Amino acid sequence: MTLDALRTVEAFTDPSCVRELQAGETLFCEGDQGERLYGLLEGAIELRSASSPALERITAGHVFGAAALATGEHRRQVTAVALEPCRLLELGREEFLFALQETPMFALALIAGLEERLEQAKACGS
Repeated sequence: MTLDALRTVEAFTDPSCVRELQAGETLFCEGDQGERLYGLLEGAIELRSASSPALERITAGHVFGAAALATGEHRRQVTAVALEPCRLLELGREEFLFALQETPMFALALIAGLEERLEQAKACGS
């Protein structure tokens, strides 16, 4: 299901807006205002917080950061750092809402992707 969400992000993102990060580069920091959702095309991103240096590893094919678009004044709860060279798509709030309106299954794909990530985190914590 995560790939379906990524395909939707790809469909609603200008192909010239691919963002590239080098290993060790920070995408966003804990406390930043969230204004974008990300679809990871290549590479790996680690989510970290002040209380936990390695919360989760996001791999290619996954979409993350959707909470930033669900509320107007969202602050990032984690810091996202590239573990290796990455290519990402960025989707702003306006495009996100349009994607949800035009492709309602996008919402289900996002929820399924979140569920998959929670299950992985739970398995790693056991």
